[in-house]
Amino acid sequence: MVMPFSKIANRALHRCAAIFAIALFLVASKNTQAALVFSALQEGVWQVYHQPVPNSPPQRMAARTISGDQGAPRLSPDGKRVAFEVTGGGLHVCPLEGTGDCHSVAVGQGYPVRPAWNARTGELIFVHFTFKADEEQSTMKRGSGNLTEITPVIEQTGIQDFPDVSPDGRTLAYTSWLTVMPYRGAVSVVQQLWTLDLGRGRAGQLLLSNASDIHPRWSPDGTRLAFSSNRSGRYEIWTVGAKGNDLRQITEGPGEKTWPAWSPDGSRLLFTHTQGGRSGLSLVTSDGGAITPYTPFGPDAALQLKDADWRAEGD
Repeated sequence: MVMPFSKIANRALHRCAAIFAIALFLVASKNTQAALVFSALQEGVWQVYHQPVPNSPPQRMAARTISGDQGAPRLSPDGKRVAFEVTGGGLHVCPLEGTGDCHSVAVGQGYPVRPAWNARTGELIFVHFTFKADEEQSTMKRGSGNLTEITPVIEQTGIQDFPDVSPDGRTLAYTSWLTVMPYRGAVSVVQQLWTLDLGRGRAGQLLLSNASDIHPRWSPDGTRLAFSSNRSGRYEIWTVGAKGNDLRQITEGPGEKTWPAWSPDGSRLLFTHTQGGRSGLSLVTSDGGAITPYTPFGPDAALQLKDADWRAEGD
């Protein structure tokens, strides 16, 4: 039996469409199944681990000569290095794999923490805490090259913390601490979201609030920020437009939720979830919904986890 040409053509078209759909899926998977880093508590010490793709076996960071609790890891734009802070030991940048050298940030007095990469320039932006007259202050700074060139980014009264640079490298989001001292009443500290135009040097408050808004993270397309806020009574994950519009609460339920990280395709948020004094990682879709645990060591592992970063290779 000879098949009509029209049927042959239709089958060919369906086959091409199927192949094209698979190809799109593979490309999307390559872009979204990106590297993860996080801190895991093992033998009483927080250590940086990474996964080449989600659900792959976690691997401890190659550099093991730096002692102390390691936290706030952030992947470099090329995905080959990780910047992290060490409690009482400053800020370091090390290769994820291999035997390359680590570099530390030298700031003299005080201590550097909270690393954030600028994908456009390759610079590392961080917070430099200092103490003056029994008062804690902080300055945003940037490190270039092998962290040998340190220059200020912004100096602002009080404490500035938790920097994150937009994907296009043009806007810095951060938290600014404000101490409120009413004439009659208790002193309170408010943590507010600010942004800084890195090109024009203009800073401004993003959200008006009496809450604590912390840990801002830019979405992959730069249109929104995820952050943690206690404005609903406990720390939940929220998102807001880049101009301070369209505020949305993403999570709700038991436990404190902090340190959000976007998936590379922007569809999910991975965050630190603390319940009963123990911390782990959980996932939620970026428009809200059910919260599911993220268990890279397996569902029965009793390890505590925190401070995840999630980046597509080459972002």
